[in-house]
This record gives sequence, structure tokens and C-alpha cells, in this order.
Amino acid sequence: MSIHEDIKKRFVRLSKGQRKVAQFVMDNPTTVIANGAAEVGRLANVSESTVIRFCYAMELSGYVELQEEIRNDIMSQSVGTNLQPTYIAKKLTNSNFGKIMHRDSQHIQETIQLINEQQIQKSSKWMHEADNIYILGTCHHASVANWLSNTLKTLRTNIKQLRLDSEELVNQMNSMGEHTTLIVLSFDKQMKDIKTIIEIAKIKKVKIIAITGSAFSPIREYASALFALGTKNHSSLDIAPVLFSFLHALIEEMISQDKGQYEKYQQSYEQVENNVLFLDTVREKQVF
Repeated sequence: MSIHEDIKKRFVRLSKGQRKVAQFVMDNPTTVIANGAAEVGRLANVSESTVIRFCYAMELSGYVELQEEIRNDIMSQSVGTNLQPTYIAKKLTNSNFGKIMHRDSQHIQETIQLINEQQIQKSSKWMHEADNIYILGTCHHASVANWLSNTLKTLRTNIKQLRLDSEELVNQMNSMGEHTTLIVLSFDKQMKDIKTIIEIAKIKKVKIIAITGSAFSPIREYASALFALGTKNHSSLDIAPVLFSFLHALIEEMISQDKGQYEKYQQSYEQVENNVLFLDTVREKQVF
């Protein structure tokens, strides 16, 4: 049974707020896939807690499983209806939108040819075996560093993002050692702001994984492993999809070192997160 059919079956048993969520999910499946529970709650004009309670009412473990169910439904529909997706695919390929996505795909394929497999294996092993993983993103890529940090936190402990303006920076640097891995995202021509940090990390025998836009980046002399994801002809927009694809693949390589361990931690992390949301819901009920 599809999630759409299951919602219809249970609709009359849902609370008023949960029905709002149910209707929104049926009307906007791709929006649910692309956004978190808080944003869906805002769009459906209910609280995040109501969205989570709706998931439980559907006998799902949480919001992530709801997204997975919707994604599976959409994929099944695409496989079952061959003509329409083919028509849409051809139409999009010929549009500017489709051409850009195709170009992004080409850039990713080109980058695959440039990646050294031994360097990937070493880097993923360093990440897996590290006591601490620090992540530093320069200028515009601080947000990517934040994404990487939050993603890794769902998989293992001792993940920290280095921020140049943080009062914790000195303490973080002092805690680094030979069992530390530092991931640096540096796509800027100038690296004055981070040069001192990287030099200290090098002296402390930290494993430095440098991800840059060019093999000629100044960071190369400090890196234990260097991955250049672009050329001088690539803009920052060209590199963005390649960067996220690369980071995703690197994380998966780390997970492959001990898949059971990471799956167990991720389940524990999601359980704690769900319990926190449950406590928020209880407090919300007590207030009203």
C-alpha cells in the first residue's frame, strides 16, 4: 500500500492538526521530501510537533521515514508509467534547466576520473579512526562545512566545526593531535585567515584532508591528502554540485569501514532526536 493510500485510510482517525499535515503531504509530496519537519509545519500552518505526531499516527518511526515512503512512491510511479516520465525527461533535457543539470552531471563524471582511489581510501580511514574530526570552511564554504559537520554528527561522536570568530578556537586547536582529522574546504585564492590554523595542525601531526578548486591551491603544501574538484574554467556554481557529490561519496566510504557501527549510532541519534520532540510535545500539551 502506498503512503498516499495509507493516509486516506487513516484520515478520519487523525486529529484536526494532523489532518492538515495529511492533506499537505498528499498535495505536496516533493515539498515534503525537500524540507524538514519544521518547514512543512510552517507551510501547513501547524507546529513541528504536530508533523511528528502525524508520522507516529501513520505508524512511522519519524519524519525521515515519511520522506522515504514518499520518495519510494514517486519512484514506483515513475517506473510504472514509462511514457510520461520519458516525455518529461526529454522536455527538461532540451530546456535550460535540463541542460544545466546535465552539465552538472558531466562535471561530476569528469571529476571521478581525477580522483585518486588510494587517497580516498586513506582519507575515509583517517575519518573512521580519528578521535576527533574538525571541519573548516573558508569564506563562502563555511555553510558547506556546517552541512558536513551536522551530517557527520548523525553518524559519530566528536565532530566539531572550526569558526575563525569563535572563542573556542584556541581550545579546539590545543586539543588536536596525531589522532585528529581536519577537513578543510578551501576554494579561495587567499588563505591568510586559515594559514596559521593549518600550520599548527601540520605541526601537531593532524591528518589534513584538503578539498579545493584547484591542484595549485596554496593549501597543497600542508595537506595529507588533496582533492581538487575543479579547474580555472569552473565557476563556484559549477563546483557546488561536484562538491556535495564528493562529500556524500566520502561519507559513504567512511561508513563502509564499519557499516554496522554507523547504522547503530545513526539509529540511536534519531531515537534521541525523536524523544526530544516527544518531550516538546508533552510540554506543549501541558501549556494548553
